[in-house]
Amino acid sequence: MKKSWCRFLVPRYTASGHGVLLLVIAMITAVLVAGCTIPGAGSPSKISTTVTTAAPTPWSGSWDSDWGVMVFNQNGDQVTGTYPHDNGKIKGTVSGNTLTGTWSEAPSYNPPNDAGDVVFTLAADGKSFSGNWRYGSGTGKWDGIWDATRK
Repeated sequence: MKKSWCRFLVPRYTASGHGVLLLVIAMITAVLVAGCTIPGAGSPSKISTTVTTAAPTPWSGSWDSDWGVMVFNQNGDQVTGTYPHDNGKIKGTVSGNTLTGTWSEAPSYNPPNDAGDVVFTLAADGKSFSGNWRYGSGTGKWDGIWDATRK
Protein backbone atom coordinates (compact mmCIF):
# COMPACT_ATOMS: atom_id res chain seq x y z
CA MET A 1 0.00 0.00 0.00
CA LYS A 2 1.37 3.41 -0.96
CA LYS A 3 1.86 5.78 1.96
CA SER A 4 1.22 9.49 1.71
CA TRP A 5 4.50 11.39 1.94
CA CYS A 6 2.84 13.72 4.41
CA ARG A 7 1.86 10.84 6.74
CA PHE A 8 5.34 9.47 6.43
CA LEU A 9 7.08 12.68 7.53
CA VAL A 10 4.73 14.13 10.13
CA PRO A 11 4.92 11.37 12.78
CA ARG A 12 8.72 11.71 13.04
CA TYR A 13 8.46 15.32 14.16
CA THR A 14 5.48 15.21 16.50
CA ALA A 15 7.66 15.04 19.59
CA SER A 16 8.14 18.77 19.40
CA GLY A 17 5.40 21.32 18.71
CA HIS A 18 7.93 23.52 16.99
CA GLY A 19 9.03 20.64 14.80
CA VAL A 20 5.52 20.25 13.34
CA LEU A 21 5.27 23.95 12.59
CA LEU A 22 8.68 23.93 10.91
CA LEU A 23 7.71 20.86 8.91
CA VAL A 24 4.49 22.50 7.66
CA ILE A 25 6.39 25.64 6.64
CA ALA A 26 9.02 23.54 4.88
CA MET A 27 6.35 21.59 3.00
CA ILE A 28 4.54 24.75 1.84
CA THR A 29 7.82 26.26 0.73
CA ALA A 30 8.74 23.09 -1.18
CA VAL A 31 5.42 23.07 -2.99
CA LEU A 32 5.76 26.71 -4.01
CA VAL A 33 9.38 26.30 -5.10
CA ALA A 34 8.46 23.19 -7.10
CA GLY A 35 6.07 25.29 -9.16
CA CYS A 36 2.79 23.94 -7.84
CA THR A 37 0.80 27.11 -8.22
CA ILE A 38 -2.78 27.96 -8.94
CA PRO A 39 -3.41 28.21 -12.70
CA GLY A 40 -3.65 31.80 -13.77
CA ALA A 41 -2.27 33.12 -10.49
CA GLY A 42 0.90 34.34 -12.19
CA SER A 43 0.80 36.81 -15.02
CA PRO A 44 -2.61 37.43 -16.55
CA SER A 45 -3.35 35.51 -19.71
CA LYS A 46 -5.78 36.24 -22.48
CA ILE A 47 -8.84 34.06 -22.59
CA SER A 48 -9.94 33.20 -26.07
CA THR A 49 -13.67 32.96 -26.58
CA THR A 50 -15.09 31.59 -29.77
CA VAL A 51 -18.75 32.05 -30.46
CA THR A 52 -20.16 29.52 -32.88
CA THR A 53 -23.40 30.41 -34.53
CA ALA A 54 -25.37 28.04 -36.66
CA ALA A 55 -25.98 29.01 -40.23
CA PRO A 56 -29.47 30.42 -40.70
CA THR A 57 -32.01 27.90 -41.94
CA PRO A 58 -34.89 30.04 -43.17
CA TRP A 59 -36.52 27.18 -45.08
CA SER A 60 -36.75 24.82 -42.08
CA GLY A 61 -40.17 24.39 -40.54
CA SER A 62 -43.79 23.74 -41.41
CA TRP A 63 -45.60 25.48 -44.23
CA ASP A 64 -49.28 25.59 -45.25
CA SER A 65 -49.14 25.08 -49.01
CA ASP A 66 -51.30 24.47 -52.05
CA TRP A 67 -50.44 20.75 -51.69
CA GLY A 68 -50.95 20.40 -47.92
CA VAL A 69 -48.67 21.01 -44.96
CA MET A 70 -45.06 20.84 -46.07
CA VAL A 71 -42.22 20.19 -43.63
CA PHE A 72 -38.77 21.37 -44.69
CA ASN A 73 -35.39 20.70 -43.11
CA GLN A 74 -32.48 22.86 -44.20
CA ASN A 75 -28.87 21.80 -43.63
CA GLY A 76 -26.47 24.36 -45.07
CA ASP A 77 -27.65 25.04 -48.60
CA GLN A 78 -29.50 21.70 -48.89
CA VAL A 79 -33.23 21.37 -48.23
CA THR A 80 -35.32 18.23 -47.97
CA GLY A 81 -39.01 18.13 -47.31
CA THR A 82 -42.26 16.24 -47.40
CA TYR A 83 -45.89 17.02 -48.14
CA PRO A 84 -49.01 14.84 -47.90
CA HIS A 85 -50.20 14.80 -51.53
CA ASP A 86 -49.19 11.36 -52.84
CA ASN A 87 -46.48 11.15 -50.13
CA GLY A 88 -44.62 13.96 -51.83
CA LYS A 89 -40.96 14.77 -51.37
CA ILE A 90 -38.90 17.88 -52.08
CA LYS A 91 -35.12 18.07 -52.54
CA GLY A 92 -33.31 21.25 -53.42
CA THR A 93 -30.49 23.71 -53.08
CA VAL A 94 -30.73 27.22 -51.67
CA SER A 95 -29.03 30.20 -53.26
CA GLY A 96 -29.92 33.53 -51.69
CA ASN A 97 -33.68 33.45 -51.13
CA THR A 98 -34.33 30.90 -53.92
CA LEU A 99 -34.82 27.16 -53.50
CA THR A 100 -34.30 25.23 -56.74
CA GLY A 101 -34.95 21.52 -56.80
CA THR A 102 -37.31 18.67 -57.55
CA TRP A 103 -40.61 17.35 -56.32
CA SER A 104 -41.51 13.66 -56.46
CA GLU A 105 -44.58 11.63 -55.56
CA ALA A 106 -45.91 8.08 -55.31
CA PRO A 107 -46.22 5.71 -56.93
CA SER A 108 -43.00 5.90 -58.96
CA TYR A 109 -41.30 9.11 -57.72
CA ASN A 110 -39.90 9.40 -61.25
CA PRO A 111 -40.44 11.86 -64.09
CA PRO A 112 -42.26 12.59 -66.23
CA ASN A 113 -45.54 11.86 -64.40
CA ASP A 114 -44.51 11.62 -60.74
CA ALA A 115 -41.62 14.09 -60.47
CA GLY A 116 -40.34 17.36 -61.80
CA ASP A 117 -38.72 20.72 -61.16
CA VAL A 118 -39.63 23.33 -58.54
CA VAL A 119 -38.40 26.85 -57.92
CA PHE A 120 -39.49 28.67 -54.77
CA THR A 121 -38.67 32.23 -53.72
CA LEU A 122 -38.75 33.06 -50.02
CA ALA A 123 -40.37 36.37 -49.08
CA ALA A 124 -38.13 38.97 -47.43
CA ASP A 125 -39.88 38.46 -44.06
CA GLY A 126 -39.39 34.65 -44.25
CA LYS A 127 -43.08 34.02 -43.62
CA SER A 128 -44.07 32.80 -47.07
CA PHE A 129 -42.77 31.59 -50.38
CA SER A 130 -44.06 31.53 -53.91
CA GLY A 131 -42.93 29.44 -56.82
CA ASN A 132 -43.58 27.20 -59.76
CA TRP A 133 -43.56 23.50 -60.53
CA ARG A 134 -43.52 21.43 -63.69
CA TYR A 135 -43.66 17.80 -64.75
CA GLY A 136 -40.28 16.43 -65.74
CA SER A 137 -37.07 18.35 -65.95
CA GLY A 138 -35.88 20.97 -68.33
CA THR A 139 -36.56 24.40 -69.68
CA GLY A 140 -40.18 23.94 -70.70
CA LYS A 141 -43.17 25.86 -69.43
CA TRP A 142 -44.21 25.73 -65.81
CA ASP A 143 -47.32 23.65 -65.08
CA GLY A 144 -48.47 25.48 -61.99
CA ILE A 145 -47.94 27.87 -59.11
CA TRP A 146 -46.96 26.65 -55.65
CA ASP A 147 -47.39 29.04 -52.72
CA ALA A 148 -47.05 28.54 -48.97
CA THR A 149 -47.14 30.41 -45.67
CA ARG A 150 -45.19 29.51 -42.54
CA LYS A 151 -47.20 27.75 -39.84
